[in-house]
Amino acid sequence: MKRSMNSIVLLFISVVFIISSSGAGRVEAAGVGSSFLGQNAPQYTGTRLIQASLNIFGGTAYCGSTLEVYPGYTGYLTMYLQSKSSGSWSNVTSWSGSTSSLNGVSLAKSYNNLISGTTYRVHAIGTVYRNRILVEQVTATSPERTR
Repeated sequence: MKRSMNSIVLLFISVVFIISSSGAGRVEAAGVGSSFLGQNAPQYTGTRLIQASLNIFGGTAYCGSTLEVYPGYTGYLTMYLQSKSSGSWSNVTSWSGSTSSLNGVSLAKSYNNLISGTTYRVHAIGTVYRNRILVEQVTATSPERTR
């Protein structure tokens, strides 16, 4: 029963992550002069995509982030759940992953016991390497949500 419950929770988190991706903080690498949502998109060397999303249901935060790199690059992704207090952001918790032999990594995690009335966001930082040499560091931030 516990195993099937864990599977249901993971499925739910995955669905929430996919649904929330449409409203997620997202940046795609693009060609010179192209635009994303009417603004100039950042120009990256090894990063194809970085995005961050956050949904809150009750006292639980469902956090997601994705980093995709071009072939020949390696990426490390750290996702922070942050809370806002007196106008500044502080880290509540974090999770990490790497692209290893793949060209992308996605993180989908949940965090319980959110404080009522507090504003949260997900901030994702991707660090991209080629041949063990740092190429770039990229970020994405989800829209803010208040519990």
